[in-house]
Amino acid sequence: MRFAPLRIVVAPLLSALSLASSSTRAEELPGWVQAVKEPLVLNRSTAPAYLEVTQTATIARPQPLTKIDDLEILNPGLLEVMPTLRGLIESGTVSSKFKKLYDTKIESVKNGDWMSAGTFFDCATVLNVKDAKSGRRAVIFQSDMETCTDGSDPERFSLLSEYDDARLSRSYQPILAYSWAKAAGDSATSPFLKYYDDTLGQLRELKKQVDGFVQADRGAFWPDVQKYVDDHLTRIDKRAAYFRPDLQSRRSLIASLDPYIVIPSTWVDEKLRVGDYAAVIYAGRIYPCLIGDTGPTTKTGEASQKLAQALNPKASGRVSAVTVPGVTYIAFPGTRTEMGAPDWAKIEKDVARLLEEIGGLGSGVKLHSWE
Repeated sequence: MRFAPLRIVVAPLLSALSLASSSTRAEELPGWVQAVKEPLVLNRSTAPAYLEVTQTATIARPQPLTKIDDLEILNPGLLEVMPTLRGLIESGTVSSKFKKLYDTKIESVKNGDWMSAGTFFDCATVLNVKDAKSGRRAVIFQSDMETCTDGSDPERFSLLSEYDDARLSRSYQPILAYSWAKAAGDSATSPFLKYYDDTLGQLRELKKQVDGFVQADRGAFWPDVQKYVDDHLTRIDKRAAYFRPDLQSRRSLIASLDPYIVIPSTWVDEKLRVGDYAAVIYAGRIYPCLIGDTGPTTKTGEASQKLAQALNPKASGRVSAVTVPGVTYIAFPGTRTEMGAPDWAKIEKDVARLLEEIGGLGSGVKLHSWE
């Protein structure tokens, strides 16, 4: 006799991306969220042949904020910095980037990445705006701010120790999308080339020792250690091979020196690109910057250590600058110039001009000047 697989249907209610009862779900959502509930079938890993498991859930998809007063609640003083944002936002349209972001997040949750509510609801809106007088276009989005420590440039920082703070982040990478070819007069060598070579050499020596212990002791402990060392050796070897060509031939922005923001890789198109100018508004101040890199498709709100620490001195590769979507980002599509060593005095003037083209700053407000 052949038995049909046992079918189990589990129907948890997913609220704030955690299991919760329907009576408490609304209270757990961030205050700004106006959500539309959507059914979701969660993917399951392979189960035994006799067991078929289906999980269904209800997920809260946030609706984009489109009123300046709602953004002002999240970022008090926003209109004092730029009074013309009221007209820009009220005449603006919701960007498809907002839906794309949350489509990706929901797909990630469907596949088992049950992120925290703060991580899921990290973006309150993405708007396309255009100044009626100048015709200048901008993309405005409201998000939190995590700290990015990526980037290296041996012409400015040639010692490995100068990147010690940056390397506290487990996700640190020495090269950004905003990078440029070394010139004939650039003679400094990236300290990461030697670092990777030294680290690989040390791991290979460690592997020899561990391999010897495996031969001497037939117990289960040393084979587990052997696998751990082999996995890390393979990972570091691949990482070194991936970065080595760029480390030999290119320079990039440095997170501790250069104020830049990171946008999801899915947001890049023929209009919005790495290198475009941008500005960040927070706590009554406005900061000029560049789009310096692209990042994960499931999050927004990431800025270099230089910019993040201007908003919150405690920000680091392990500490976010702002944990709620209280930061307003303004990006100017199509403004990228040739990428090279940044001239921040010129960039500040260019950003100031672009801000004037969308209405300018409020009375007495000055654009932050980087030193």
